[in-house]
Amino acid sequence: MTGRILLSNIIIALVLIFSKPYSYKLFLIGIPFIIIGEVLRLISSFSIRKNKELSTTGPYAICRNPLYLGTFLNIIGVMIQITSKEPLRNLILWAFIIISFSYIYYKTIKSEEEFLSKKFGEVFKNYKESVPCLIPKLSCLKEIFVIENYSYELFLKNKEWRSLIGVIIIEILIYLKI
Repeated sequence: MTGRILLSNIIIALVLIFSKPYSYKLFLIGIPFIIIGEVLRLISSFSIRKNKELSTTGPYAICRNPLYLGTFLNIIGVMIQITSKEPLRNLILWAFIIISFSYIYYKTIKSEEEFLSKKFGEVFKNYKESVPCLIPKLSCLKEIFVIENYSYELFLKNKEWRSLIGVIIIEILIYLKI
């Protein structure tokens, strides 16, 4: 989906503006989701050769979209952290987040799968049939720990460190709003 990152940033900015987090305890409860989400995003960026080859190793052996799974974990963490004392505010913000990001990533995944299907044909079809879209295939978890599945050059090329900086900024802003 064109403009996915810009649209996601606008959604997060709106959520931060209208949120009224109140609890350091909830802030801390959200952190493990964000850490796991970011670690998954970071290790995924060490193993994906975007538009060049079909990534099927490392985190791509447990689900077809580990970057997006990491994003969803980040979103869950943020939703916990921005919880306010006002149930209606929570309902509105959480619904906005869930609907917005579900739409964005549904469209993105569909578009990417069409591209991958055209580019890799039967290989992608077999991969799609054997590896779930977002729910991790735990029987392949050991693939994450195979060092040969990763490349520092890919990590630098994919610039995933920018996402980490964004997450740190979001965390600081939420913390300061409490």
